[in-house]
Amino acid sequence: MKPKNILFTDALALNISQHSLFTAIGNQALFLSSNSNIRLPQEVRYKKVHGFAFSHKCEQTGLLLFYAENEFSLFKYDTNQKETFVLIYEGETKDWINAAVFLKDEGSGQFVLHMAHGALLRLQYNNPNNIEFGECSILELARCTDYSLLYYTILNGTCYNKLNIISGNAFGEILIWQPHTPVHINLNSRSKIFRLCLRLKAHNGVIFSIDIHLAARLLVTTSDDRSLKFWQLESGSAPDIKLDTALIKPLFSCFGHTARVICATIAEYGGQIFVISGGEDSHICIWSHSGELLFKRRQQFGAPIWRLSFDHSTSTLYSTGSTGNVLAYNLKMTLSPKHIHSTQLISLDSSTEFMKKIKYLNNSTIIALSNKNNMFYMRLTKSSEKTIWKSVADFPTYKCTVLAINDGIIATCGYQRVTLLSYNENTERFKLLYDGVKLNGLIQSFHFLSKELYLISDEYGNCLLLKGNNMDVEGSIIINKCREPWITAALLVSLDCLLLSTRNGHLMLYAREGCANLQLKTTLKRLHGKMGSTLLQLLKIDEKIAYILSAGHESALRLLRLNLTDYRLTFLQRQCVPLAWVEASPTIDLLIGFNNNHIVAWSNKNDVVLQLQCGGGHRCWDYQLNNEELDIIYIKQNHVFHYRELLYNKWSSCLWQTLRNEWHIRSCNIIQLIEENNVQPYIVSAGDDNIIKINQVIGQSFYQCAELHTHISSIRHLVLCPIKCENVVNYWLIFSVGGRAQLCINKFDTNGPVVSEVCSHIVRSTSDDNGLLEARLMAINVLQHTAPGEFSLYIASADGKIRLLHWQQERPTKINVHCLIDIKRCPLQMRSLNNLNLLLITTTNGMLYGFDKTLCLKRFELKLHASGINAFDTLDDCSRLHILSGGDDEIFKYTTIQKSDMSVLQSTQFSAMHNAQINALGIHSLKQVDEASQLRAYTCSMDKQIYMVNLKTLKYTRIGYTCLSDIKGILIDKNQRLYIYGCGLEVILLENN
Repeated sequence: MKPKNILFTDALALNISQHSLFTAIGNQALFLSSNSNIRLPQEVRYKKVHGFAFSHKCEQTGLLLFYAENEFSLFKYDTNQKETFVLIYEGETKDWINAAVFLKDEGSGQFVLHMAHGALLRLQYNNPNNIEFGECSILELARCTDYSLLYYTILNGTCYNKLNIISGNAFGEILIWQPHTPVHINLNSRSKIFRLCLRLKAHNGVIFSIDIHLAARLLVTTSDDRSLKFWQLESGSAPDIKLDTALIKPLFSCFGHTARVICATIAEYGGQIFVISGGEDSHICIWSHSGELLFKRRQQFGAPIWRLSFDHSTSTLYSTGSTGNVLAYNLKMTLSPKHIHSTQLISLDSSTEFMKKIKYLNNSTIIALSNKNNMFYMRLTKSSEKTIWKSVADFPTYKCTVLAINDGIIATCGYQRVTLLSYNENTERFKLLYDGVKLNGLIQSFHFLSKELYLISDEYGNCLLLKGNNMDVEGSIIINKCREPWITAALLVSLDCLLLSTRNGHLMLYAREGCANLQLKTTLKRLHGKMGSTLLQLLKIDEKIAYILSAGHESALRLLRLNLTDYRLTFLQRQCVPLAWVEASPTIDLLIGFNNNHIVAWSNKNDVVLQLQCGGGHRCWDYQLNNEELDIIYIKQNHVFHYRELLYNKWSSCLWQTLRNEWHIRSCNIIQLIEENNVQPYIVSAGDDNIIKINQVIGQSFYQCAELHTHISSIRHLVLCPIKCENVVNYWLIFSVGGRAQLCINKFDTNGPVVSEVCSHIVRSTSDDNGLLEARLMAINVLQHTAPGEFSLYIASADGKIRLLHWQQERPTKINVHCLIDIKRCPLQMRSLNNLNLLLITTTNGMLYGFDKTLCLKRFELKLHASGINAFDTLDDCSRLHILSGGDDEIFKYTTIQKSDMSVLQSTQFSAMHNAQINALGIHSLKQVDEASQLRAYTCSMDKQIYMVNLKTLKYTRIGYTCLSDIKGILIDKNQRLYIYGCGLEVILLENN
């Protein structure tokens, strides 16, 4: 196997040292600095790197140790040399390594390793003859009188006899001891047992991290009980506190995370102490020394945060997560004592008058309507000069329901009445352009369609299209009588095409087609539920097609396609976003909306960039975005507040671009390949994050092309079906199944590429059955009929039911059940061989069933394994059917079946290859399918070893390993790339021989 091209998995190690960053993604250790990105030359087999330790001779040279489970490697490094890192020793222990530290006071090359069951190993590296590989000698093996399993350890100190070993166990206890004054000594084994100094009950669950700051007398612990706990060290002088005799007093517990708190670090900045925590909820929380939550931000795009490290010199926080992302965030403004929060603007002089509506008039001016229907404006300045409200004298006082602004034009509406004013920024003068009656009811909305084209609507659904300062009527629309028929969002797609969203949730398209009046062409009902769109944005338009983005009171964006020829409006796809609802989209990458009582700005590239507590989405608010600086004004408790922040965090490093991927944030359950001539393969994947991703590997880079957010629960399986015209693939249909008995069908066009949602179904027992099937759908296979657009779907559910469904592309919302059988066991894998009239099903009891395509005839059944068959693949030869299977019994089996009578020709099992359950295998032919000598099988199990089996000679060879956990499957593409997936993704280039 050649070196791996791509690896997305847990990044469990993170350290800052001498203005450089050491991290590890899986078993790949990386050295990152401002001008270099170096992968350390030695990969620790299949074990993930968990931590680092350093011994600096000077800033440029020293020793580096990193450990992975029960292995460790020692490197000599010199940043001035061409080969920066040189491996000088590798070692293995009998237990997992929890922590390591070099002992600076004991001489060069001496270090200790602390194990998961409490043992402390003191080692000395020696290289007397200056050879390539030196040797390590054991100086002492120490342990304390407690033998519990330890989940986290920190080693505090540089002298062995004064070393503080602070650990946390599964019972929520803190254990502290020091290797001095032993209670038992064994001279033959050089082992010593020391007294446990302190045992503290800290949490109601596993302790995941511990950090200590002796100068601040502070100890912090985190746990799976979702809390941080602060402890105070009460005895001794700051640098010489002896933890074996210190009184450690609990201060308080802090709750800010919604999931397990995995890591925490104590940071000192500006003479103050802060605690920064990260959790499985993908958020970082910053706490003051007194336990106050100062700041909270989603940091890893939804993936769990495993490690945090704070660089004091640049005030940058680095974090790693479960997808291998290493991200940075500058906390200079957040930790600064002068950090400005919302500023309350000066109120009106009157104690009974206050602002009810507010908008930005331009970059520096805001305009408002008071509860007494007066209009005021204010100039915002960056100087310390106080700003005051000034009255707009030309405004006619009446009860206003609407305030709208566009390009210096102010529009207000009330009962039947509309007013237009203009504003001159240089003279600060307002001019009344129009004031008059336009509709019969209370006007509820005013929309600027263009610079001189407006749309108003009243409470009865009457709408007028108005033009110019004289408000000339260009057209009228009457919305059908319904509850709350006024307009919430409007978009002028073209001069003759208008898209409207009503308060009751309907999206309507009006057009002028050969006549002067606007006519209703189509309606999409309840696009965002029972409330209308808050945002309609034109993304792309040409002579035939327009693409439109719609957002509303839900956590999803919806992409629409409008055919400008026949005015057909179709829903393409949705994208889930971490906002309760969306209000605005200033740029293509930025959304502004609300989460409970917070205004949130979210970027697809940068995740959540702003979270401002404002009192909720019902508040009147507005924004201005200038050169990535976001200004927000809002009303809270009858007061106007102003907030300003630089959106995109600035820091001088290339790590974000280098170590950022968009892979699944939960386990990937299935991958399928789309391989076309002269095109790099498309990788269609799905998993427990409920998302279908479409990616492409180009060279050594991994590009995401599209996402589909159609599933409401985890996705178990998917298949791809090409739709051809004259033997050329026009597009692909993606059939996927998963939890909540959900079947989704999506369309993928490689020209673009473009994805669109076709339909979604909850699979029922019969067509007329209203009862929902609770069992998860485990697998799906598709048979395409000769009649265009007709398909037979074979769906297996976890309760043992196999269903044959009929689906027509012309009627996507309807699905018919043709047959149902019960095999009495949970099916795990399913494969249809259309040319053999055969459907193969594997189960949890090791059985392989073969049914015909009608499910009426069982053609054969074989007992292949003693327990569940997790991995399964087939290849159709001229006269034989090759079957590969692997299961919980740790056996790989190769079976050949005679196609004519379905009799077994050969069955060979390989029981010595793997020592754990086999979850992934694949059959591959280097040349022609009928050349048995070229048939190879590739297998991988939970032991993470990868084997290649020659199916002619039946000889197997170990060709490599993977560091991924919970492996789900493997695939091989036409470029000899091996894809291994599960909790992550690894792409390896195979050798040709």
